[in-house]
Amino acid sequence: MRVKLFEEHTTKKNVLLLYFTTLLFCFVGSHLRIPQELSLFWPVNAIISGLLIRNPFLHSLRYYCVIFAAMVFNDTVFSGWALQAVTLNIANMLFIVTMVSMLVRHFQSRQGSLLVNKALRIFPACLVAALVCAGWGALAQGQLSYITFATAWGDWFSEQFSTGLMLLPFLLTRSWNTFLSRSLFYPSRLLPLLSVVISLTVGALIGGAGSLTFPLPALIWCAIVLPVPLTNLIILLTGITEIILVAHGVMNIQGEDGVLPLSRLTSARLGVATVAISPLIVAVTMETIRQLNQRLALRANYDFLTRLLSRSGLYEVLKDKPFTPQRKTGVILLDVDYFKSINDSFGHHAGDEVLEQIARRIEHQSAAGDWVCRFGGEEFVVVVDEPQANELYLLAERIRQSVVAEKFWVQGNTATVTVSIGLAQDGACQDRDWQSHIHRLITAADKNLYLSKRNGRNQTSPAQLPVTSEVA
Repeated sequence: MRVKLFEEHTTKKNVLLLYFTTLLFCFVGSHLRIPQELSLFWPVNAIISGLLIRNPFLHSLRYYCVIFAAMVFNDTVFSGWALQAVTLNIANMLFIVTMVSMLVRHFQSRQGSLLVNKALRIFPACLVAALVCAGWGALAQGQLSYITFATAWGDWFSEQFSTGLMLLPFLLTRSWNTFLSRSLFYPSRLLPLLSVVISLTVGALIGGAGSLTFPLPALIWCAIVLPVPLTNLIILLTGITEIILVAHGVMNIQGEDGVLPLSRLTSARLGVATVAISPLIVAVTMETIRQLNQRLALRANYDFLTRLLSRSGLYEVLKDKPFTPQRKTGVILLDVDYFKSINDSFGHHAGDEVLEQIARRIEHQSAAGDWVCRFGGEEFVVVVDEPQANELYLLAERIRQSVVAEKFWVQGNTATVTVSIGLAQDGACQDRDWQSHIHRLITAADKNLYLSKRNGRNQTSPAQLPVTSEVA
């Protein structure tokens, strides 16, 4: 069951949830402050931006006022600020408003084909929002000299930019149904995770500015192998780990030796942000390719006209079913009588309409566990698993009678259409797989279909003998 935290017409509930969510993450960020620096992490801006983007009805003035009130309350109560609580939190609000304004329209479409475009929009949105936020934040801190302003600006910009790039892809991922915990226990899924841990350890031991990029190949491996939500989570945790390692001096990147007056933590944040972009793009690109492959497989496995299984689709579906020598299977092979005359008299479009209507009637008569397939041209196949005595013949007769009983509308006229049917039923015997088994049964059913045609059409010819004795 899916629980929705925010609903469009429950204003009071939305206000309370938004206020206390903002307060909670402001409290967390405030208690991560380090001496002479901003917070180690300030997650509230990215988290609130993600909530507003996913719930666009929250993108209104009243809710922005609620968010701002929660931020000011937190800084006033827990940090002892007064006027500064108002001026500094304007910077936070500028980040949220800019981010939501740039992304809210683009993330409403759920089409998987747009996933790459959506992900690519996160980067410029984070960049612009961080620039706006950092400009106001550095001024609000009263840093007027070049050195102090550049340092404060770098702290604000790097913190907002890195946190946004790490958190927003994770928060805006909709396809959490693709995340299956049991899939993590396959070696092919565990090895990329292990490689991330090893690369982080090696980076901490070696140090230097390049150590931040050590996990990049492992993260790209994760992006190729794992689902997008899990990849985004790994990118987030990897970035947080690197920033903590730098902040506590475990990973020495020597960020203070550069031309600009940036602290090592600022350098680390910017490095982590740039590292996060590549695996994110790879992850969403791979997900888009998977979705396109699934669509292509669907097109290959289903007949476009009748929306039934195609011949290849029938074999693909049966691949996933257990196959044992003792298993009995029944096949109904159906062919439309005098179909060429329908095309010649009324045109191929009329013939297509007849095939569509026949497909619907076959589906209506078949049971839920039967596989119905357009085998080619005007031929249809119904595969029945473990049919009972005489069940296959009764089903075939119901299908035949449903076709002949009600006339077909063809080009504004009514026409009587009949079908001839051949049956085959047998156990798997010496067959090695579904393909060989079904192929043998269809070959036998085709012989019985020929009997129906030769004896006057519009009839069903059952399998009288085991098909193993008929097919060499």
